[in-house]
Amino acid sequence: MRLVIKIGLVLVLGVAVVTLLGEGPGYVLVQVGPWVLETTAALGAVAVVGLLVLGWGVWGVLSATRRIPQRIAEGRSRRSQRRTLELLQNGLLALERGEPQKAQRLLIQGAELAEAPAAYYLEAARAAYQAGASDQAEAYLDRLQAGWEADDPAGTLLRAEIEREAGRREHALTLLADLEHGPHENSRVLERLLQLYRELEDHEAVLRILPKARKAGVVGSDEADELARAARGRALEAARLDGDGERLERLWKGASRRERNDPRLVGPRFRYLLDQGQSEEASRLLEQALRRNWLGPLVELFLALPEAPGSARELLERLEGWREGHPKDPHLLTVLAQLAISAQYWGKADQYLAEAAELEGLSPELLLRIGHLYRQRGKTDEALACCRRGLAALDQSGGTTVPALAGPPHG
Repeated sequence: MRLVIKIGLVLVLGVAVVTLLGEGPGYVLVQVGPWVLETTAALGAVAVVGLLVLGWGVWGVLSATRRIPQRIAEGRSRRSQRRTLELLQNGLLALERGEPQKAQRLLIQGAELAEAPAAYYLEAARAAYQAGASDQAEAYLDRLQAGWEADDPAGTLLRAEIEREAGRREHALTLLADLEHGPHENSRVLERLLQLYRELEDHEAVLRILPKARKAGVVGSDEADELARAARGRALEAARLDGDGERLERLWKGASRRERNDPRLVGPRFRYLLDQGQSEEASRLLEQALRRNWLGPLVELFLALPEAPGSARELLERLEGWREGHPKDPHLLTVLAQLAISAQYWGKADQYLAEAAELEGLSPELLLRIGHLYRQRGKTDEALACCRRGLAALDQSGGTTVPALAGPPHG
């Protein structure tokens, strides 16, 4: 309509200019039925322009009048949106302040006004749970999932969180298990699953989900490697205790070359080989691991080998070959001292004990073992000094200890 009016204005102005500037004034004759209107071209042009302007004004008034209901509706919608956003904001703030009942009331008011109430029901369920109203929380979650997309995990995640905090970890895991194999990998789902598997000590499930968790950014590369080694070591130990050689071999073969040097993995396989009477294979396992990557705690496993009486001297000579390359390894020195005592090489035993005790940064376990060996040698003062250092280090570490890898020393 505006385009037509503009074209008409241009034509009228053109005619007016031509008429006013031309040689003759021209005239306009308009006949409608018995009515005849005759005037000059200039006056006619002015009249047409006036009619067009008047029509334009009337059209604008009619258009504005027609849009009044729409504008009223838009205004109401904006006011409603502002109100719902205020309710959501105040509800979340109340939840953070530790006022779950007030938060629940505000969020439900917002849900009744909002066009998309899913977020309101989700947070209202969280507030109801914190207020101790578990039934209401379930009802809000039912409303949430009834009006939301079926594959959205938000409601299921909150249900699982409620079950976990209530101590029902198996129920929480059941809720989340299907989401693990959904069409889209959700980082929050993977994070909760990883947490639940660790709490339930399902080590093989931890190993299964870690690659996905690493890819989704739930855990960093270094943390994922550490979790994998810890989980595989515990899974290997569980397989050994169950006597499940097939599962143990599968877990061992699934380990990377770097993981196979970790004492937490070598220890269970070493003890499994000893359980099966394969002491030579167990010894080779240790030597190969130490040649690939030296780790002092692995040396302690040699003490668990079921050697014949008098073989402590032979084992001492074998392990002394490692001393040149690792002269200040506290684990090696402690093992050498223990073997020297068993072989009754008193001078060597005292030498190795003195060298080990002089080292700084020893763990509480090593200090207590050195103190025990000093007591076997009848050196009470040195034994007490090491025990005091061990207890002090234990207090500084918060009382956390690491189980010994090897069995009791043999004679």
